[in-house]
Amino acid sequence: VTAERPEEALLAVNGADVVMSAGVPVDATLIAAMDRAQSIAIFGHGFESVDVNAATRAGIMVTNAAYICNQEVANHCAAMILALNRKLVQADRAMREGTWDRPSLRPIGQLDGEVAGLIGFGAIGRSLARRLNAFGLSVHAYDPYTDDWAWREYGVTRSSSLEKLLALSDYVSIQVPFNDQTHHMIGESQFRVMKKSAYFVNCCRGGVVDEAALIKILKQNLIAGAGLDVFEQEPTPPDNPLLRMDNVIATPHAGGESTASGPDSNKVASEQAAAVLRGQ
Repeated sequence: VTAERPEEALLAVNGADVVMSAGVPVDATLIAAMDRAQSIAIFGHGFESVDVNAATRAGIMVTNAAYICNQEVANHCAAMILALNRKLVQADRAMREGTWDRPSLRPIGQLDGEVAGLIGFGAIGRSLARRLNAFGLSVHAYDPYTDDWAWREYGVTRSSSLEKLLALSDYVSIQVPFNDQTHHMIGESQFRVMKKSAYFVNCCRGGVVDEAALIKILKQNLIAGAGLDVFEQEPTPPDNPLLRMDNVIATPHAGGESTASGPDSNKVASEQAAAVLRGQ
């Protein structure tokens, strides 16, 4: 049974063994209408579209399409870092306005020997680390949940605290899940720890960053710039101040896009649903 609107979903979930969600929010009301569901399978990484606590109380497992598009998102993060470093967007805008002025793009770091700080070292963070290592960056990461073997295998230095990572890094990229613990985990106090010459990249979820604080920090020139694929409100309003800043690169939550990511999402979510039904 397929449902495209919340009112249709209330009828569709009745009698379903597995509920697969791609767009319709799965809230407590919808979960209460599930009379026999064993699991809720979602097509992406994040769980924010599902009331996980309500599902847990109802004894319903929630699965995600783990590991899909992690390389695409890592590519996007790396592209953001390279574009911020080389000031590609500023150069492109200037040339389209008839300006040929290389000195105005300075300072531009060499990358080689600079520090990339990764907040979160899961599938995306590990894929990103390999890409950044290839450009000569020294990669450090903060993630209290990562096993010891991963740091050695990926050649990444483990940071003992978020604050130490932020203070050390020339480029900070965050890739963590969005939940109650990570909501606004990066705010004004964290940005103030960063170098004034450092750049911040977010290609995970807008809600992990206090957007108002980021706007304030950028207006005060307390960091060098930002690359943002995600926003607290999506689609973000056209009058968002971030979209008017020359040192900000913005994309429309497109980090996971590729010719393969859509089919992979369907495949993995379906495999998860089938595994549940097989008792696996």
